[in-house]
Amino acid sequence: MADTEDSRRKYLTLEAVNPVDGTAGEVLVSFDRMQAVGRRSMGHAKECGIIVPMILQQPSAVFEGLRQDEDEDRQGYGWRCYCGVPEHAYHFDGTEIRAYPDRVYLVFVNDERVAYNWRWEKADPDDPRLPRDHESRFKKRLL
Repeated sequence: MADTEDSRRKYLTLEAVNPVDGTAGEVLVSFDRMQAVGRRSMGHAKECGIIVPMILQQPSAVFEGLRQDEDEDRQGYGWRCYCGVPEHAYHFDGTEIRAYPDRVYLVFVNDERVAYNWRWEKADPDDPRLPRDHESRFKKRLL
């Protein structure tokens, strides 16, 4: 993991549940990534600032071991995926709207505990708290 001084300059620290023992842990989010997301739209900025922390702290599931290349971090190794269904979503202009039906929100965290991607995806039809094809997409479920 990046040293403490470097982390304070480049990352925001978010609290996240440790899915192994339920204790509080930390996940980092790059300031550069947050700025890039914020430039897309106010809705994307609110997802980063509101939904991502909520999913990390109160996930419906956490998976470990990514099996799909599109889930991998381009600068490290993908490690965990936190999943959840937020109460709200955000329109492009930042307006709060109802959460998308049949969708789940995923936050991908690499092996250095840096959240590198987050997005809405289709939910499993049998369990709407989980992403579609989760059985084949991840190596194991931790929570």
